[in-house]
Amino acid sequence: MSWNILGHETAVQFLQIHSQPENVRHAYLITGAEGVGRETLALAFVKALNCINPPSKGDFCGVCQPCRQIEAQAFPDLAILRVADGARELKIEQIRAMQQSLALAPYQSKYRVVLIPDFQRATLGASNALLKSLEEPPARAILILTADARESLLETIASRCELVRLRPMRIGDLAKELQERHELSEVESRKLAQLAGGRVGTAMHYLRDEDLLEKYHNALDQLEEILYLNLRSRLKYVENLQRAKGQARENYGFLIATWLTFWRDVLICSEASEVPLVNLEKKDLIRHTAAGLSLQRVASILKRHEEALTMLDQYVNPRLILENLLLDLPRLES
Repeated sequence: MSWNILGHETAVQFLQIHSQPENVRHAYLITGAEGVGRETLALAFVKALNCINPPSKGDFCGVCQPCRQIEAQAFPDLAILRVADGARELKIEQIRAMQQSLALAPYQSKYRVVLIPDFQRATLGASNALLKSLEEPPARAILILTADARESLLETIASRCELVRLRPMRIGDLAKELQERHELSEVESRKLAQLAGGRVGTAMHYLRDEDLLEKYHNALDQLEEILYLNLRSRLKYVENLQRAKGQARENYGFLIATWLTFWRDVLICSEASEVPLVNLEKKDLIRHTAAGLSLQRVASILKRHEEALTMLDQYVNPRLILENLLLDLPRLES
């Protein structure tokens, strides 16, 4: 079978080459925004490294015991080191425990692999501890790190890894794939692709949510209400939201990503573009909003929403992000 990974053909080709024994390196760093598919790609690479019946070079069968165990994250020679539940950072003690495991010979396969997602969340002590494994890698051991960006890691770590950069797909390309693979309408697929920001993993997550459309429309209705509120009422909205939903980043991320689709529609309307609107049910509000704002102002609002999503990925306080975003929005007149 092929790796069947959307939007990252160059990265797949690179790792297919590196799955061959003569090309394997001791450490890899996969970067990209949350939801872009970093961990999915990493696990596919682990399958290609350990498959016992590969249909071709750099590929994996998906049905042999190692492939099935890796898919279930139950492979004895794969350890996945995550930030502990309820913690904000990856601790030095976790790295030291991992290093003891990494020093052991593989149990049943060619390589012992440790995958560390979101390594940008490692403490300085944990990062420095990992350097030992990068400077003196154990035989037949492979480290795979994922992070939001190369720049979020120590240079001494990033420079010792083979770098694989992932980027979101073009909205139109992802929408087309979603429409063909999941039997969505053109409007539904484009809305989902925009909501996911071109990130395949995020789109798949939303696709599995049966209440997605209801949540989406509720988020747009909330934005419409906010645009007519004064600053004090907007801050009260954020306070009530936090009380109801807590600090869960996915809640804030979904809200801001939904609003981003609205502001893209406002930009389309401001430019008098022939590109179809995504949120047709809000076309009157979109036109009303566009009529009262300059093109530069709309572009600035769009940029602020994109920056807000980036800051969420970087674990900035979500309430603070939302408050700053709402204070910057225009107030519409009835």
